Amino acid sequence: MLSHIRTARFLILALGLGFFANGTARAQDERGSSAGGELYTEQVHSLAGRLLKRAEKAKCHASCTILVENFTMPSGSTSHLGIQLADSVAAELAAQGRGVQIVDRSRLREYLVRERIPSAALKDREAARWLATELHASVALVGMIEELGGKYNLLTELLTVSSDSIGPQEAVTIAIPEPEKAFAPFEPYHGEDSDPKGPGAPPSARAGVKGTSVPSCIYCPPPQYSNVARKAKFAGTVVLDVTVSEHGRATDAHVLKGGPFGLNEQSIRAVNEWSFKPATSDGTPVAVHVPIEMTFRLY
Repeated sequence: MLSHIRTARFLILALGLGFFANGTARAQDERGSSAGGELYTEQVHSLAGRLLKRAEKAKCHASCTILVENFTMPSGSTSHLGIQLADSVAAELAAQGRGVQIVDRSRLREYLVRERIPSAALKDREAARWLATELHASVALVGMIEELGGKYNLLTELLTVSSDSIGPQEAVTIAIPEPEKAFAPFEPYHGEDSDPKGPGAPPSARAGVKGTSVPSCIYCPPPQYSNVARKAKFAGTVVLDVTVSEHGRATDAHVLKGGPFGLNEQSIRAVNEWSFKPATSDGTPVAVHVPIEMTFRLY
C-alpha cells in the first residue's frame, strides 16, 4: 500500500574521470542517442541495484511504479547529459527491477513536450511528486548534480507520492572535464515547432501585425489555483497562445509555456470565459492570435 511506502534515502552515483573524458562529447548528441548508457554501464548498474534495495526496504514491491525524472542542476535546469543519465538509470532499474514497474521515459518526454513545463518549475519535491502522479507512478526518482570546488556530486532520491518526509544526503565527488558543455541548459521540448498547434494548422493573423490592432480584454477574471498548487505555494506564470475571434471570444487556447499542478488546465479554463473587444483590420473585426500570460501568486 502507498501509505506504507517511506521515502528512501539519497543514493549517490560515483562516476570516474575516465568515463567522462571519453563520454562528455557524445553526451551532447541529439536527445534520442543511446550513447550515454553504453559509456557508464558499470556505474549505472551499481546505482540501480542500490536504489532497488532502498525501494524494497520502503516496501516498494511488485505493485510499485517508479518514474525516473530528468536529472537537473540545483537551479532546476537540465541538460542532454542529465537526461541521458536518467535514461540509463531507468533502463537499468527496469532490467533489475524484480517486478517493480518503471515508467517508460518516452512517456515523460511526450508529457513535457505537450505541457511545455520548464524544468525549473519541477525542481521542488512537491512538483516531482505531482509529476509522478500525473504519469500514474507511486514513487519518483529525482537526481541533482551539485558543484563543489570544481568537482560535482550526483545525488539521487526516491520520493513517494504519499509522504513528505526527507531522507539524509550522502555525497561522492565526480570529475567532469568540460562542465559547460556537459551541463548546457536543455529543455525536452527545445527545438520543437514554435507553433503549439503543430504543422498543418491553418494560418491566422497575429495581433498588432500588418495594420491589425490588438484585442483588449473586457471581462478577465484571474485563473483559479488548483488545490495541489495552493498546497505547494507555487508561484509562476503560464503563457497561452489564444485565438480571439471577431466576436471577442477566446478560442483554440494552446500552451506556449506551461506550469505544474494542473495550472495549464486552470489557465485555459479561465481564458475561455474571457470577453474581448476584438482586433480590427481596416475597421473590420477580425480573428487574431495573441499571447496571454496568466500569473499565479499567493498573496
